[in-house]
Amino acid sequence: MGNPIGIIIVLFGLIGTIWPYKLARFNEQMDSIGSRRRFSDVEPAGWNVALTRVVGVVMVIIGVMVLVGG
Repeated sequence: MGNPIGIIIVLFGLIGTIWPYKLARFNEQMDSIGSRRRFSDVEPAGWNVALTRVVGVVMVIIGVMVLVGG
């Protein structure tokens, strides 16, 4: 079936690639815990969304390399 580590890496990478805004927003909401801002008021910066997508693509590539190599 394949290396389970490679499958997990690909799945997490796909999440970051397909839904970068939602993932970046979730991360910002987790960072806002303890602050006075409401969860609904938190928005990720554009660079954060772009970085989330780039990291997702890199994770997919690494995951496929692990699957092919393992």
